[in-house]
Amino acid sequence: MSLAPEEQQSSNKRKSGGRVLSPRSSVAETSQKNRKVSSTAERRNKVIVRVPGTTANMGPGFDALGMAVDIWNEISVERASTFAITTEGEGSSRIPTEVGPNGETSHMVMRALKIAFEYAGESPMPPVHVHCRNLVPVCSGFGSSSAAIVGGLIAGLVLAGKQLRVRGPRGVDPEELLQLANKIEGHPDNVAPAIYGGIQLSLVFDKEFDAGVNQDVMTRRVPIPAGMRLVAYVPGEEARFGGGSNKTEGMRNLLQPTIARSEAVFNIQRTALLIDALHCGDLRMLRHATKDKLHQPIRGEKAYPHLNAMMQAALDAGAHGAYLSGAGPTVMCICSGASGDIFAQNSDERQEKAATEAMRQALESLPTEQTLTWGDGDFYIVSPTEKGAHVTFADPPFSDSLATFGSLDGRL
Repeated sequence: MSLAPEEQQSSNKRKSGGRVLSPRSSVAETSQKNRKVSSTAERRNKVIVRVPGTTANMGPGFDALGMAVDIWNEISVERASTFAITTEGEGSSRIPTEVGPNGETSHMVMRALKIAFEYAGESPMPPVHVHCRNLVPVCSGFGSSSAAIVGGLIAGLVLAGKQLRVRGPRGVDPEELLQLANKIEGHPDNVAPAIYGGIQLSLVFDKEFDAGVNQDVMTRRVPIPAGMRLVAYVPGEEARFGGGSNKTEGMRNLLQPTIARSEAVFNIQRTALLIDALHCGDLRMLRHATKDKLHQPIRGEKAYPHLNAMMQAALDAGAHGAYLSGAGPTVMCICSGASGDIFAQNSDERQEKAATEAMRQALESLPTEQTLTWGDGDFYIVSPTEKGAHVTFADPPFSDSLATFGSLDGRL
C-alpha cells in the first residue's frame, strides 16, 4: 500500500490517546537512466526537495552517529518578486514565518538558502517563496533542524545551478555539501544522514592532529541490519517547546565540561561494539551497545523523567536497544522481525507491538504531574531509510524525457 503525501499526513496523525503512527513516504523518484539529461549547472525557477528525519547519537555515539528514518519533510522553493514563507504540517503554528524585504528571518530553510546562493555566487539572494510540508516532528530530537538546513542548501544550490563535489582523487573526500551543512548546524551527526541516508559515522577533524586536512568533517556509511524497525515516542508539543525552540543548546549545557576516565572508556567501548554489531547484523548486542554514560543519565535526571523508565520497559519487552534520540525528548527503541509490509505479516511475529505497549505502560506509571507533562505524545513506528535528501521536481527539469517502467498501461 502506498499513500499519496496528503493521504499520508492525514492517515499518520490520528488524534487519540496513546496514538501509534506509522509514516510511509511516497517518494517521487527520478530515474537516472534512459533519459536525455540537461545541464544541472543552470539556474532554475523552482525546485522541490525531500529530506528525511534523522535520529542521532544512538546511545553512546555522541555527535558521531546518526541514522535517517522514513519520515520526510518536503521543501518547495520558487523564485518570486518578494520573499515569503509558508508552512503546513508539524509545528506549523510554532515555526516563525516572518521574513524581511531582503530575506531577513530566523527561519532555518531561508537562512540555508541564503548561504547556498552566496556559495554559488548569486548574491544577494534573489526573492523566493518557500513552502514547507513537515512530517518530521519539530523540536523533538528527530532532526527537524537538520532537515531544514539540508533542504534549504540543496534547494538554493539547484536554483543557482551550482554543482558540488563529493569525491576527490585522493585523500579525504571534499563532501562540500556536508561541510556547508556542518558549519550551520555545528555538528555532523544529523546532517550527514539527512544528506546521504542510512547510518552515518561522522568525524570532526582536529587542526593539530589532522594537519593538512582542509575539510572540517567527514562521514562513512554503516550498514543497516535487515529487518530493523524503530519505535519512537515523541512527547506532545507543549513538552517539546517548554524550554524554547533552541532545545539542543539547553540540553548541551546540562553536560559536564569534564568526565571521568572510566566513563570515557565506557562510551568508547560501547560505541565500538555498536559499530561492530551494526556491521555484523548482530542486533542482540544492541542491548549493551546503546548504553551511554556521557549524556543520557544527566538528561534523564535533569530534564526527561520519562526517559529511563521507557527505555527499560522497551528492553524488558524484547527490544534490542533503546536510547534518547538526539537531544530528546524522543525515546527510541530498536526492534526487528519485520518481513515486508506490516499489513502482510502477523503482528505477533514483530516486536513493535510489545515494545510500544510496554513503553506506554511505563509512561502511564509515572507520577501524575510527569504524566500530564510528558504523556500527551505519539508513538511512531518507522523504518530506517537508505535514501537521503533528493530533488523530486525542478523547473526547468533535469531531463526532457523519461522512460516509464512497469506502468499499468504497459508503456515502457
